Amino acid sequence: MTTVQQVITLMEQLAPRSYAESWDNVGLMVGDRSTMVTGVLTTLDVTEETISYAIEHDCNLIVSHHPLIFKGLKQLSCDTAQERMIHRLIQHKIAVYSAHTNLDIAPGGLNDMLAERLGLIDVKGFIKTGEDALYKITTFVPENAADAVRHAMGSAGAGKIGNYEHCSFSIHGEGRFIGNEDSNPVIGEAGALTVAAEVQVNAIVDGTHLSQVVEAMKETHPYEEVAYEVVSLAEPKGSIQYLGRIGRLPNALNLDTFREWVQEALPDANIRFAGVAPQEIQSIALCSGAGAEFIKDAARIHVDAYITGDVKYHDAQLAKELGLLVVDAGHFGTESIVARGLCDYLLSKDVPVPVKAFTEQNDFFFL
Repeated sequence: MTTVQQVITLMEQLAPRSYAESWDNVGLMVGDRSTMVTGVLTTLDVTEETISYAIEHDCNLIVSHHPLIFKGLKQLSCDTAQERMIHRLIQHKIAVYSAHTNLDIAPGGLNDMLAERLGLIDVKGFIKTGEDALYKITTFVPENAADAVRHAMGSAGAGKIGNYEHCSFSIHGEGRFIGNEDSNPVIGEAGALTVAAEVQVNAIVDGTHLSQVVEAMKETHPYEEVAYEVVSLAEPKGSIQYLGRIGRLPNALNLDTFREWVQEALPDANIRFAGVAPQEIQSIALCSGAGAEFIKDAARIHVDAYITGDVKYHDAQLAKELGLLVVDAGHFGTESIVARGLCDYLLSKDVPVPVKAFTEQNDFFFL
């Protein structure tokens, strides 16, 4: 059986909580981490319709992009739509987990889903948001258990260097210890000095994976008391996180063909153009959701078009002044793909319960 926490662990392998912006609220919104999952429903928003679908299809875990709870709650009285939804979720024992800006930023997250949907190539990051710290973790393992501990640490995220994984360095030596009367040593006897052939295992790990690497090491390590140390490395730094993406279309398109291309890629979008259109469009910057604040950044790197949502009047005016073509595909239009994307991700992880995508939501704006 699969618990809510086990699904959360898979989600945070994709979108670590540490990637989230400081103002955001991500994580488990409602529910018990130890609950056994009967089914998972992925969605953009948690709405009354989403909850009804989850109940009907026996999904007791909803994974959403937009947080169910964003600002602090002072009461839970069922006086508001949000409070009524939370009350209903609790009544039906449905947990809600939300991955928001951490999913926007994460490699393989929403902005990469958007870039893939648009058919972009040579994709790279747009707006830098952070950089992982790196640590060296060292532990001391009996020789016959060293391979198992190395493998567990590597599978949890340790030892990633460039295009290589499971990188580590080992030194053979001797460990000495005396267990007290309450000890239960794997090697030797309590009260007696024990000398054991041990391997010092060293690996590098970024801050995102540090806690799960330590946990995996402890679970696999045969000793009753695990000796280890973690040292922060000043240099080099780990991977850099970015919001939004930059890429190229396979071929340059004129404005009319480009409009058709975007509309076909994002069928839920109500597309509006603003600014100044070049004769040919090939280089693209994008930011899912509300990314109008990055119009100046897109103009500075001289892309042919910037695709985002929630573009206001003065944003469009700025795009014109900067000579940049801005495509407002809408907040919903650029993010509606997330339900299917998260569903596909969890299915790829062989989650042993039904996983469904709730795609029946509609944009709030219509013509």
